[in-house]
Amino acid sequence: MDKVKNKRRYYDIGLQIEEMLFSGIFNAGERLPSERELSERFETSRATIREAIIMLELKGLVVVKQGAGIFFIDSPEKVTSRTIVPQSDIGPFELLQARQLIESNIAAFAATQIKFNELRELKSVVNQQEQELGGDSQKFEALDQQFHMLIAESTQNRVLINQAVDMWSSVRTTNPLWKELNSQFLHEDTLKNQWLNDHKAILAALQKRSADEARHAVWQHLENSKRQLMKIANIEAGDTGDDDYFFAMSFDPDFNTPEA
Repeated sequence: MDKVKNKRRYYDIGLQIEEMLFSGIFNAGERLPSERELSERFETSRATIREAIIMLELKGLVVVKQGAGIFFIDSPEKVTSRTIVPQSDIGPFELLQARQLIESNIAAFAATQIKFNELRELKSVVNQQEQELGGDSQKFEALDQQFHMLIAESTQNRVLINQAVDMWSSVRTTNPLWKELNSQFLHEDTLKNQWLNDHKAILAALQKRSADEARHAVWQHLENSKRQLMKIANIEAGDTGDDDYFFAMSFDPDFNTPEA
């Protein structure tokens, strides 16, 4: 089995694209193959290609121009490449999909178990986040983590709690790609407002003790996160992100197929 088939994660694909750039195939300012073409060439999903391109963009090797494509920024001898080595091989899209499945159902169960004092603590976290709008992004993210962990802890189920902790700590807090994304893109005030509103919707569903509404609110929150990430990696004009679309359609019970 060849090297490409053995390496399907975004980091390995990103390194192979980087080798392709440094091989001299492309000149400075030249457009790279499309997302779809790269997906076919490396025999991997378009989500993985997006993650690989985000990594290369953060390293200063490529730039993604809305509606135009991916462009090699400069010649290899002029580029100072930053090292982004993940301690986990899990990419952002893969993580968000897993969180959608797992955390949405954790929230549904939490709605049937949560106590008044836990609801009060969640409300306090939301209020603190509101105070951090336009403020400390690191504190805002710490409160974000605290919010999701409190929901898991309210289930009183150690397996679910450990799953929630592992998903966050193994990727969000140790993967340099996530740290770069957070520092450069994911803490704009408009995004903070979106996350805050999502948290308010989740809290409202939990206060109503509605398992269905809590499940949907968390699913939508993470779908919003995924869509924002897709905007950062929006490589092709008219790209519908088919792999992500079909994932949502297959698993979200509240997902409605758009009318033609």
